[in-house]
Amino acid sequence: MITRSATGPDIHDTGSVACVPEEGLKGLIRPLEEEAFLTRHLGVRPLLCRGEPGRFNGIFGWDDLNAILETSRVDPSRMHLVRAARGMSMTSCSEPVPQLAPRGRPLRLRPEVLTGALADGATLAVDGVEELHLPLRALVGRVEESLRNLVQANLYANVGGAPQGFDTHWDDHDVIILQVAGKKNWDLHPPTLPHPVGKLTSPPKPQPSDAGWSGTLSEGDVLYLPRGWWHTVRAADGPSLHLTLGSRLPSAADLLRLLLRQLATERQVVRQDLPRFADAATADQWYAELRATLVEAVQEPGLLERLGKEAGEEAPGRPVFTLPTCSG
Repeated sequence: MITRSATGPDIHDTGSVACVPEEGLKGLIRPLEEEAFLTRHLGVRPLLCRGEPGRFNGIFGWDDLNAILETSRVDPSRMHLVRAARGMSMTSCSEPVPQLAPRGRPLRLRPEVLTGALADGATLAVDGVEELHLPLRALVGRVEESLRNLVQANLYANVGGAPQGFDTHWDDHDVIILQVAGKKNWDLHPPTLPHPVGKLTSPPKPQPSDAGWSGTLSEGDVLYLPRGWWHTVRAADGPSLHLTLGSRLPSAADLLRLLLRQLATERQVVRQDLPRFADAATADQWYAELRATLVEAVQEPGLLERLGKEAGEEAPGRPVFTLPTCSG
């Protein structure tokens, strides 16, 4: 049974059934049907699926994070510390990797320094963590099949006492949050501008008096937020580990980019510089030709529909290697 909310997510109970990678989106939102999610919630309204502890044991956990940190070299483009004490960076938590034949200057993490930073209130963020863990990559791949769009998994870990992570903000992509371990407190506010798009829009921040929703995600819970929903994430007591599966779904702006690309290939007027220094008659002629070109394009039967289908056709493929194996 789903409990509906005017200012927060619709809520239903998922139960204790374990989530396995092969089920993809279906396993995250059960008992809600995938079609119902895609038509009623995706890009429209939030959804909170209450689960039970241990639900994500086959997907990810603290042991998996420890293994990644133990075996990965420091990559500042992937690993970050949020709100670290004294402005500490991942590089300051690292040391040179012992090597027989030095190539470059690779670094590895120092456990005691990173643990100290987390104990001081920092949050560890690892971007694209699905590339480092096969079960999570399998889950992400199945979600990509459902959304027909690229999905990226980011990880956020704190060990207790962490303050608010990022400032109150909205994301320019949809996000599915998996509370893998521990708890996190979330404050949500509806979009202050419908369907904001990346750098094209600047929605005003919600006011303290605006209606919103506050709640706690516990181990096993899944929260879906369409792009544009304002949120603030605050630590609860004890360690917390959560994943976000983010996907930037195609918008009308993407369709228009494809239209521009096609017109730039076909029409000289679209490639020309603006007539800033031309005489009035020449400038008027140029703008008239450009206006006629745009009107003709948008009125061409089926063109926008074809480009819209191209913009949302499928997720880009991930590399799969099939190097030959050696037999003894």
